[in-house]
Amino acid sequence: MAPQPFRGNFGDVVVFGLVMRLLTTAIALILLLPAAARADNPTPPAPTTGAATSVERTSATLTATVDPNGAATTYRFQYGTSTAYGLTTAEATVPAGDDPVAVSVPVAGLTEATTYHYRVTATNAAGVVNGADRTLTTASSPRPPSVSTQGATGVKPTSVTLTARVNPRGQATNVVFEYGTSTAYGATTAAVSAGSGTSTRTVRATVSGLKANTRYQYRVVATNATGTARGGNRSVVTLRAPTSASLSVPRSVRWNGSVTVTGQLRGSGIGGAPVALERSDFPYLTGYREVARQNASRSAAYRFTVGPLFSAVRLRVVTRTTISVTSPAVQVNNRVVPGIRVSGGNRRSVVLTGAINPAVPNARISVQRRGASGRWSRIATATGQPLAGKRTRYRVRIARTARASYVRVAVVPNDGGEHANGASRALRVAGRR
Repeated sequence: MAPQPFRGNFGDVVVFGLVMRLLTTAIALILLLPAAARADNPTPPAPTTGAATSVERTSATLTATVDPNGAATTYRFQYGTSTAYGLTTAEATVPAGDDPVAVSVPVAGLTEATTYHYRVTATNAAGVVNGADRTLTTASSPRPPSVSTQGATGVKPTSVTLTARVNPRGQATNVVFEYGTSTAYGATTAAVSAGSGTSTRTVRATVSGLKANTRYQYRVVATNATGTARGGNRSVVTLRAPTSASLSVPRSVRWNGSVTVTGQLRGSGIGGAPVALERSDFPYLTGYREVARQNASRSAAYRFTVGPLFSAVRLRVVTRTTISVTSPAVQVNNRVVPGIRVSGGNRRSVVLTGAINPAVPNARISVQRRGASGRWSRIATATGQPLAGKRTRYRVRIARTARASYVRVAVVPNDGGEHANGASRALRVAGRR
């Protein structure tokens, strides 16, 4: 069905127009009510403290955002060296609105190398709201580096690593070490970089071409754009460098006797080096033990006396140095000691007796006569018998010769190498009468 035109009278038209006007006015009033309500009951602002920028030695810029929450708002910054603050920037305004506004305020007159606390404070009709506390640290004035000479590491006969602690204090810094055999130094390492940071770090430089067993003085020197700093003096002694040790000894020594051993070190920086004499006694089951120690002479020679010895012994010399060398081991044999005397006889024969030190129960005992050529020849044998004091005794009769002759007793101990062969003194025996 098609819409029908309005067919009311004139009065109805007037009434309809009044109703529409009242309805429009009511809608407008309804729309205006929230703004009026907010004006009468504002919301507190919402400030957020931001990071400081452009931080210099005596100045910085403080930043924040402030949301006025629809009401006219003012803000300022509080700052100081503690959370008590104490200093305040001038008050500034943020227009009424519903969006956060970025704000910043430069501050000056700060103290260098100092930590400051700060926060933003915003105020509107609803009250005062503080932002969170934050900190900044002002920059320091340019300064020379700080240094400390440290101990040496990796010490060897001809090289050493020098160390130091260096703080560049924010500027590019180069480091060298001065060194020499006196505090006049005289030599310098190549420069190494310590960077440009603000923290202390360890710097090292290795020096080579040094002399063995020599004391060197050294110190660190660091330089940046502001100046140079020198560390305190320290010293290091390079190691000795022995390469070999020799030992010379007699092949044997009589029972209860002493022996003198000599030797020589070879190498660098070895004059005065400490050396120890070590021994291992027959049957060589317990290894070597130190029996004497001394410092080698300036020419690196040494000399030891060992004794009394009662059995075979092996000897060696060992340097008591960081780099150690050991001589070849040498054996000193221990000769038995037979005694001999005439204890009876007649015009055709003579009785020989004697004691042998030490006891050698399995020994082969023979009597020898020296011929015209000087050679000794066996003329009789004897059997050993135990004797008090851990000795062996013998008794043997031999014939006299027409003329006087010299005889001796020779002993082969047969004790597995504990003792070596020994012979008595030569005894003159008168000829037949």
